[in-house]
Amino acid sequence: MIFSWLAARRRRAIRSRPFPSEWEDSLQRNCRQASWLSAAEGRRLREWIAVFLAEKRFEGCGGQTIDDSVRLSIAGQAGLVVLGFPEEYFDRLKSVLVYPGDWVGRKVTALEGGATLEWRERRLGEAWSGGSVVLSWPAVRRGGRLQDGARSVVIHEFAHLVDAMNGPFDGLPPLPRGIDARDWATRLSGCRERYEEALDEGRFVALDDYAADSPVEFFAVASECFFQDPHRLARQDADLYNLLAASWQQDPKSRVPLSALRGR
Repeated sequence: MIFSWLAARRRRAIRSRPFPSEWEDSLQRNCRQASWLSAAEGRRLREWIAVFLAEKRFEGCGGQTIDDSVRLSIAGQAGLVVLGFPEEYFDRLKSVLVYPGDWVGRKVTALEGGATLEWRERRLGEAWSGGSVVLSWPAVRRGGRLQDGARSVVIHEFAHLVDAMNGPFDGLPPLPRGIDARDWATRLSGCRERYEEALDEGRFVALDDYAADSPVEFFAVASECFFQDPHRLARQDADLYNLLAASWQQDPKSRVPLSALRGR
């Protein structure tokens, strides 16, 4: 209890400080959505960023330099995810590892009979249950500047972190009070089935093909599109958009311009 009280007091002190002007320039440049927030949302985002940067360790890997541009691009996009619950600071997350490009990671999948198949694949991001997130800086930058369509590796990996707050990664995040979790999960499963049918039939889908990998990836990829290109997601599957709006307690299509990703 004493630790929680001290942490809350420290965070209040950090949030009360003016947002540095040099941070503002970098945030506007590397997290385009920050300029579309209401005054209240913008204030909450900047206060959240200040606390996040004070508490998390950023490490450059493979020769990657960590500067304000890197830190604010990551913190800005992560802060968008939690605008609906600004007291969430990902306490279990201790470090953010940043690479100058993609890297090779280990992939394991279970086979029938108890066997497993293991291989190595190139990755842009990864969330580790042990308290770290790994990100590719070029992908981070593209997502923050809306240069990669509906993709944001930061939003994707932080959606995984939220997913894991109520247990293992399963594509079913903790839900606000008042939402019927069973009904929400059933409807989300229906959205995934419709998406996979459209994908199999070669019809237009709003989500990246990676969403078909598993329920876990479906939730993370759908969350990317929800924040990055909400109008397209709402047009393609209004039920999915509404489910995510209830989960994230936000309505990004009310702030993201229709032309935000035009010409991508």
